[in-house]
Amino acid sequence: MPLADWFDSLSVALADGRVMAYARAGKDLPLESLDPSERDLLRRTLSGGKPLVGTVLQAAENDLRLLFTAPLRTAAGEVVGVLAGGMRLSSQALLPPAPADGWSASRLMLVAPDGGIMAHSSPARWLGHVRDEAGLGLPFLRLLQQQLPVQLRGTSETRDGYLYTLAGMPLPQWFVVRVTPLDAPPLWGVSGLGSAALLGAALLALLAAGAMVLLAHPWMELTARAAQLLQRGPAGPGAARPDAARPASLPALPQAWGEVAVLWRALHALSRQRDTQARRAARFQAQTMTILEEAPVAIVVTRHDRVQLLGLQAARLLGYAPHELQGYPVRQLCAGDAEYLRLMERIHGEMRAYGQFNGEVCLMRKDGSSAWLRMQGRRVAWPLPREGAGMTMVWMVRDVTDQRKARTHPQWQARHDALTQLPNREAFALRLQQWMDERRKAPGEGGVLLFLDLDHFASVNDMAGHDAGDALLRHFARLLETLVPPPGSVARLGGDEFAVLLPDASAREGRAQAEQLCAAVSAWEASYHGQRFWLGVSIGLVVLDAQSSVGALLHAADMACYEAKRQGRGGVHEHCEVVEKIASE
Repeated sequence: MPLADWFDSLSVALADGRVMAYARAGKDLPLESLDPSERDLLRRTLSGGKPLVGTVLQAAENDLRLLFTAPLRTAAGEVVGVLAGGMRLSSQALLPPAPADGWSASRLMLVAPDGGIMAHSSPARWLGHVRDEAGLGLPFLRLLQQQLPVQLRGTSETRDGYLYTLAGMPLPQWFVVRVTPLDAPPLWGVSGLGSAALLGAALLALLAAGAMVLLAHPWMELTARAAQLLQRGPAGPGAARPDAARPASLPALPQAWGEVAVLWRALHALSRQRDTQARRAARFQAQTMTILEEAPVAIVVTRHDRVQLLGLQAARLLGYAPHELQGYPVRQLCAGDAEYLRLMERIHGEMRAYGQFNGEVCLMRKDGSSAWLRMQGRRVAWPLPREGAGMTMVWMVRDVTDQRKARTHPQWQARHDALTQLPNREAFALRLQQWMDERRKAPGEGGVLLFLDLDHFASVNDMAGHDAGDALLRHFARLLETLVPPPGSVARLGGDEFAVLLPDASAREGRAQAEQLCAAVSAWEASYHGQRFWLGVSIGLVVLDAQSSVGALLHAADMACYEAKRQGRGGVHEHCEVVEKIASE
């Protein structure tokens, strides 16, 4: 809008020559209505990268207009466009028009009474002298001195093959001079005093150029400050570091005013908000690292299949220091590409089927040896939930290398279920007998036995086959191990029947644990090859008595589970009758 006060027309073109805006007298005009001669001046400004001054004769209006063009540059100096302003010359009295003018054939200059050249159509001749101008020389200087004081009149003379036209500008006491070779068309199609008007308009255009620079400077500064803000990088949980230096304040912009000042205040507010977020993110990450270091289990966070955060315990499992694994690709922890692809397929499959992953994974330690880890992972929305390789996972990790070796012994295999790797009925009976023997020697309080039976499990085998049923039982076994932490024990008694020993739990604590198991299974939506299943679990609860027999306790828990099923499934029923004593057997 300030430029509209100086020019009656404005146009903007990009570096590729496309005109983006054209306005005259404050109104937008069709881009195709831009005069071809104006387009030519825009193109020459783009190719030369320098401001130009020229005139355009509007045939439709019979109006001579002065055009000033200036290239638009980035902070690096690259020309990205051109801006042109047009000024209407309402009077051509100073240098009257001459037919068949070609503006590039003449020289136009502004001369002081002493012969000094104040302005010239060729920038190289600025501040020169008329005695060095072809077609002028010392005789022309004497002619100027005869014209003092300067009067508003025009004079034309021919000398040595040149036509020069002289016009006075009384107020500043200057002369407008146009020199045209006689073997070339005169300049601009005007002659006489009309050139003075053109030169005056040129001077106004130069002043307008200065104003444009002053107006553009705050915008350039604002652009530079915005670039500084962007170079400081994103602030967020994934970008901050606990030891990151406090971001520097955005420099002030004291010369900003008007719209620039408003935008600057907004940018400054965003900068302060960004700094605050960065400090909060750094504190959050420091707190997270403290949690990871102090947690009783190894915890790892991965994002985009790279290690995002981990504690000392997790790093030690693979023989690394925490900083060595920060940002480390999971692919490099696998033995090869084939193993990595199988692992990713396995993880994504279980995530789609069960919403979590719980299984044993073989990874490579820093020294090249293999490590078997039990990894339990869930997807989290940080910063946004993503699919496939981009999802963020939180893992609880435990080393099971020794347990894997123990499974090769026949004694271990005889006491564990081959499908779920849980202790079998025989092993659970021995564990229950061991608890009873210990309580007889050292009586104490607490002890609960849970008997679990999956509801509607037979429909899984009927609808999807036994492979689907086996996969579901394996995942249910991992779910039980997760929800029943030590010193609790979990076993598979056979089929879809499981047992849980809570050696130190009271009846109230045992019921709370059983209800938690029911809720977890009820919320579990399993799938197999696109088929989805909703299951439940019925639980029988028995408060343990060290004077009872193992068989009697298991039978009582089984009966309680049967009663839970009879009452509607998906619930807990506590056996309230006195369990048969050993003495009465």
